[in-house]
Amino acid sequence: MKRVIRSGEPREFRSGAGRATRTVADMFDSVLDRLTPLIPRLQLIAELSLGATFSLVSAYYASVATSNWLIGLIMLPLGAGIALYRIQPLWAVLIATPPIALVVLTGFDGRTPHGALWFPIYIAILGAVAYGSESTRWVGRSISLALTVGYVAGGVGYAAYDLGPFGLLVLFLPALAWFVGELIRALRARNQLSATVATVSTQRDVALTRADLEAERTRVARDVHDIVAHSLTVVIAQADGARYATAGDSPAAADAFETIAQTARDALADVRVLLTELRHTQEAGPQPGLADLDALLDSMRESGLVLEVREFGDRGRLTESRELALYRIMQESLTNALRHGDGAATLELEWGEQAVDLVVTNGAAAETPEVKDRGHGIEGMRERASLAGGELSVHEGAVFRVRARLPLEERAAELAATPAAASPDSAGAESATEQLPVGASA
Repeated sequence: MKRVIRSGEPREFRSGAGRATRTVADMFDSVLDRLTPLIPRLQLIAELSLGATFSLVSAYYASVATSNWLIGLIMLPLGAGIALYRIQPLWAVLIATPPIALVVLTGFDGRTPHGALWFPIYIAILGAVAYGSESTRWVGRSISLALTVGYVAGGVGYAAYDLGPFGLLVLFLPALAWFVGELIRALRARNQLSATVATVSTQRDVALTRADLEAERTRVARDVHDIVAHSLTVVIAQADGARYATAGDSPAAADAFETIAQTARDALADVRVLLTELRHTQEAGPQPGLADLDALLDSMRESGLVLEVREFGDRGRLTESRELALYRIMQESLTNALRHGDGAATLELEWGEQAVDLVVTNGAAAETPEVKDRGHGIEGMRERASLAGGELSVHEGAVFRVRARLPLEERAAELAATPAAASPDSAGAESATEQLPVGASA
């Protein structure tokens, strides 16, 4: 039902209800936000326009004052000192200086050119000192010094400008342009330094935050590993023991226990993969593994490391998470040898029946503050080995040695063997192997 608003009845405007009232300050800020990106372009347009206008006016004035159109034509490039002083300071000096110098040498109808005609020279000097390179700055300083000496020696202010006592100030205008240029350059350098400090401070805060997150992730990964991995290891050991005990009496029960043990092993491998991702921040996508080891060794040699490799046995039988752990441990060890060692290293990789052993040995370089602080690389390698179900030890001294051992997967023939071929002793050994990460991470 529509409501009819009668004459004299107060009207209610609900369309604007809940909207914030825009003040003059808000509108002014909005205008500034729109104009701020345009300021550099507007400034450039203003400088080019002012320079062109000055060139035309000075050429006309010189032609009228000297009754010589050639003098006006010579003065035409003078405005470049204003138009180009900020974007091309060297060209501003080189284009604006010759016309006024030529007119002074050839004569300006028997007089000295009016002081206003020197204004582009001062602007060009300012631009050369403030915005130019090192060589451009010295060009501007040299011209400023020469003009100041010439002004003071010739007394230009009193003789030609008719400025009275203010002529003393005119004598030092080139030096003033030099001083202002140096001041602008110092302010720009200070602003750049402040921006650099702010950027570095932001990067430092981000790094500290990332380090805190990594520390928290490490703590959580360690706690989860101690609880879940230990429990799954116990389940595996108990299931294997029950499988051996019931193999002769109930083959069906033995098969069930074997399924339980294998499922627990798969779950333990998945847990370790998840803990590795939780412990170490990694990019999404395929991770390096055994196929990338040779490329890693070649890249280390190309980086300048004299590397001797000794490998025994056949590669393989590593899970994806353990392949990644082996790659990262090898990468970190060789990087430490390159950065902190004497430039040579020996890598030994032995593929056994139950585990793969990695030994990286290098001579220690002369002790420096950088060598003393190796960061978190060693702890990271130890964490990776622990989460992969292995162990890692480091020997420091005249010879720096990293030893790592990672367990291998059982062979297919061993998994398909009958329970009678195994004994309870092997179950105890397997249990001890699976319990190794708990002790390593404690």
